[in-house]
Amino acid sequence: MKDNIINIVFCSDSNYLEYVAIAIKSIQLNNFKNNFQFHIFLYDIQESELIKFKKLDAPIKLYFIEQQELGQYKNEHKLKHINRSMYIRILVPRLLKNEVDKFIYLDADTLCFRDISPINQIDINSVVCAVISDSPDPISIKKNIQRLKLKTDNYFNSGFLYINTKNWVDSDVENKVNAILLNPQSYHLIYPDQDALNLVLQNQVKYIDFKWNYLFTWMNESEKEQFFYHKESIPYIIHFTGARKPWYIEHAGLAQNLYIFYKHFTPWSNEPLKSYFPKMRINDYRIYAKNFFKKRNLLKALQYYSKYFLLKLRIIKLNN
Repeated sequence: MKDNIINIVFCSDSNYLEYVAIAIKSIQLNNFKNNFQFHIFLYDIQESELIKFKKLDAPIKLYFIEQQELGQYKNEHKLKHINRSMYIRILVPRLLKNEVDKFIYLDADTLCFRDISPINQIDINSVVCAVISDSPDPISIKKNIQRLKLKTDNYFNSGFLYINTKNWVDSDVENKVNAILLNPQSYHLIYPDQDALNLVLQNQVKYIDFKWNYLFTWMNESEKEQFFYHKESIPYIIHFTGARKPWYIEHAGLAQNLYIFYKHFTPWSNEPLKSYFPKMRINDYRIYAKNFFKKRNLLKALQYYSKYFLLKLRIIKLNN
């Protein structure tokens, strides 16, 4: 990379800007010897959040995405924790093509735990980007391949992309992805832009080690409380996929403790953790009930399962 700088991109609206700041601090505090340039693409940002973010002590360039750039995309999804700002990643290579040759794109719900300079040893000259498989389970991968009718043997998660800017632009990835997203009825899309990227980039990506985008949901409950203490196996990046993020006060544990630690170094250090309850979905009540049952808290388990059962019953009645 130019001048040995590692370029890293985040995309955010006001809902996730705090978590971008925390992710940046986790990168900095685990990479004192490395030079970074953070490129932050912003959409629908509140002025108060922007003022806070600008106080972050990091080498940051800000880019503001106009509403018309994203207005074409649908903003209603079955997955309620995602929103329109996720589509910014599709535009970024075009916007950076005269500025950087290669860059790491990261979702906001990530934390870094290791020196990431080995990224410079990964050759992406002949591909559009380096990616990580969406699951270590071959059955799960096969389901996504069959669902999208992919002509490849893998399916990647788009929360980490190590992108060759020129190859992305030359391959016209943005327009090809948009053609799918704007005509979704022709495909069975569950994860909109991720599915579209998998369809477009078949056989144009390099799969790299799971440690570059290790999904928190791959860990069992014991591993979630121990991963930080095993230096030899700790991932470069842990990606907190799903709706139940560790930054919500109800989701206590090691991951939340680490979020609070890195948060301490951001302008949001004095902000209290938010509650997940206003965002809870029906299945969350079932999952909460199951977790409390495992912890032998039968009263809490019964309370959450009762709520789940009543909500499920209400939906059945409405559908009938």
